[in-house]
Amino acid sequence: MTLNFSGLAFNQAPDSQNQIHSDEMAKRYGFKGGLVPGVTLSAYLTQPAVSHWGQAFLDRGWAEIKILHPVYHAAPFDVVVGSLDDGHFEAELIDDTGKVCAKARVGLDAGAATLRPQWQDQVLMPDGYSPPNATPETFAHIKQMGGLETRYHWSRQHPMARYFANGAAMPALLRFDGAAAESFGWANTSFVLSCANWVFAANARMNPWVHLETRHQNFAAIAEDTEVAVQMSVEDLFEKKGHQFADVRVNLFDAATQAPLASIWQRAIYHLRA
Repeated sequence: MTLNFSGLAFNQAPDSQNQIHSDEMAKRYGFKGGLVPGVTLSAYLTQPAVSHWGQAFLDRGWAEIKILHPVYHAAPFDVVVGSLDDGHFEAELIDDTGKVCAKARVGLDAGAATLRPQWQDQVLMPDGYSPPNATPETFAHIKQMGGLETRYHWSRQHPMARYFANGAAMPALLRFDGAAAESFGWANTSFVLSCANWVFAANARMNPWVHLETRHQNFAAIAEDTEVAVQMSVEDLFEKKGHQFADVRVNLFDAATQAPLASIWQRAIYHLRA
């Protein structure tokens, strides 16, 4: 069974508060146009895992993903899977020039060895909260004191419910399509990783910023109408080549039961050099 596939990249967030996904802002920083979100590229790289392992990946799968080069809306790409075995595979997302734009290691957790995150009694972000500007001082404060918890509702109306312009290109497990066998509408990788992006940007005002790298572990498939509680902590801060970086840990829980859903480590540039 081949797990390779081709597609056209889809910018799910052209109107995002992070205007690196808009043509105007992205061109100011030397890009050809708005960047397809890193979380969307991540969904392409993990799609073979959903196709191969099914719900087991959504319940206990993991991925390590690096974004290497920008990908633009409607650009053709190939996902090429190599060295597949019972436990993991490697994959590359390759554009139509042959450039590897993103790569991943993806697999299934053996089970008992993975440490499940513990619910923290973080303060829930109030409605209308206006965060401080993203500065080294702001993130140092969050590192010391912890972030504010945010909540997101997974549903078929959510903007991240599809990561292709045509949702039929997604595995049936991830689709809200009553006509398709095995259609369950479980949350996809682009939503899971977006939760980390959203809580990150909600705790500190930044525009634009760039998602670079993630490592995540699933603990349970996220069903429709789940209210997801998202908690963030800052692990490291550094500067490189004029860019300001932050490494954060984000844990997702079912808000109703406090059961863990996923844990995400993320590296991002929160302030691009001028």
